[in-house]
Amino acid sequence: MSKIKAKAETKVNEKMRRDDKRDDDAYLSVEGPVGDAELPVMEHLLELRSRLIVVLIPFGIATLVGFFFSSKALRYLLFHNLFPEEMALFVYSPMEWMGVRLLFSFIFALSVTIPLLIYEIFAFIRPGLYPSEREFFLMAVIPSLFSYALGALFVYLFVLPLIFRYLIAYSGDIAQVALSAKRIISIILYTALGFGLIFQIPFIMTLAVKMKLVTYSWLRDKRLIIYGLILGIAFLVIADPTGISMIMAVASIALFELGLLVTKYIGHKRR
Repeated sequence: MSKIKAKAETKVNEKMRRDDKRDDDAYLSVEGPVGDAELPVMEHLLELRSRLIVVLIPFGIATLVGFFFSSKALRYLLFHNLFPEEMALFVYSPMEWMGVRLLFSFIFALSVTIPLLIYEIFAFIRPGLYPSEREFFLMAVIPSLFSYALGALFVYLFVLPLIFRYLIAYSGDIAQVALSAKRIISIILYTALGFGLIFQIPFIMTLAVKMKLVTYSWLRDKRLIIYGLILGIAFLVIADPTGISMIMAVASIALFELGLLVTKYIGHKRR
C-alpha cells in the first residue's frame, strides 16, 4: 500500500514539475518586456539626465555652427529661390536681425540633432515597451518625420515662390516692397509648419486603417463632410490675405484623396 502511495505521490510531483515548467516556458514566450527590472526613480532620472546631455551637447555645437554661417545661409535660402537678387532685407529694431539669426540657428540645430533625440527617447523608453509597441513607435515616428520634411520642402520649392512673386507683383509701381526680415521668417516658418502637418494626412489615414480605428469605406463615405471641414478651417480659422490658406485647402484635399487611394490599396491587399 505504501509503495502504491509513493508511486502516486511521485507521479503527482512529476506532473506538478511539468506544469511549472510549462508555465515558465509560457511566461518566457510572452511578447513583452520580460527582464524589465523595476528601477528606483532616481536611477531613471539619472539615466534621463545622461541621455539629455548626449543630445544637448551636439545641439549646442550645431547652434554655434549655424549661427556662424546664419547670415550667408539666410541670404542663399531667401534670394536663391524666393526673392530677386536685387531686393534687400530690412530690420526695424537693433536686435531684430540677431533674433532672426538665433532662430535660424536653433532650427538648424534641431534639424541636425532630431535623429539623435529620437534615438535617445526610444532607448530610454524601450525597456518598458512590448515588442509590438516598439514596432509601432518606429512605424509612427520615422514616416511622420519624413512626411513633415517633404511638406517643408514642398513649401520652399513651390508654395513660397508663388506667393512672394504674387505679392511683389501686386504692389505695382506705386508702392515699393520692403522685406521685413522678422516678418518674412515668420511667414516661412508658419507656412512650413502648416504644410508639414498637412502632409501627415495620408500617413495618419493609413495608420488609422492599419490600427482598425476606421475603414476605407468610412473615409470614403465621409468625404464631403471632411471637405467642408477643410474649407471651413482654411477660410474661416486661418484665413489670410496672402493666399496661403487657399493653397493649404487645395493641398489638404489632394492629400486626402491620396490617402484614400493608399487605404483602398491596403484593403484590397488584405483580401
